[in-house]
Amino acid sequence: MEEIREAALAYYEAGTQEQRQLARAFFRTLDVDGDGRVSVHEFSNFLRDRGCRLLDNRSFFQALDRDGNGCLDFHEVLTLYYIIKSGRPFCDGCGVFLTGLFFTCLNCYESSHTTFDLCSACYRGRRFVHPHAAILDNYTLLTHKRLMTMGALGIGQPNMSQIISSTSSNLKPGKSRRERVKEAFEAFDTGFTIGTYATYAATVCSIM
Repeated sequence: MEEIREAALAYYEAGTQEQRQLARAFFRTLDVDGDGRVSVHEFSNFLRDRGCRLLDNRSFFQALDRDGNGCLDFHEVLTLYYIIKSGRPFCDGCGVFLTGLFFTCLNCYESSHTTFDLCSACYRGRRFVHPHAAILDNYTLLTHKRLMTMGALGIGQPNMSQIISSTSSNLKPGKSRRERVKEAFEAFDTGFTIGTYATYAATVCSIM
């Protein structure tokens, strides 16, 4: 949750005066009795009235309540504001709030109104049922979305035949252990790149 707090504060401090006023207005909306803090009751009523079912639970409130005093101050509510505005997901496997690394179905991300997201534990343990196989972590997804955009513009898309050829020629016997280890990592990286691009290509074709 700390990274999310930092992001919320960064956006607030770097924002315009109007954006800061909107955040303050959000806090006042929750603080019904005007005592300068948001109680569990005020928190729950606000989320229930707006249909935020997943956010309306005690454990999530406690995660927001950084100082553990049983209520939320402005900066703690600011984190909630950021979570709602940014659409931070919950795990579709176990329901836990996803605060850092998570995995997303590429097909749903590209072509559906809702995403399918998983925590690392559910993805690693295959504790989910989903029709699509192309699932990437959020950091890889962001990086390769950029590469796909560049590829669509004809900028910097790798030549896969050259990559495969150069990797195959490097993996030859008679080299030192250190060289073989280095080349093994390069081969892994190459395979990952090829697999990811193949996944994207398949997805684009299925959309079209």
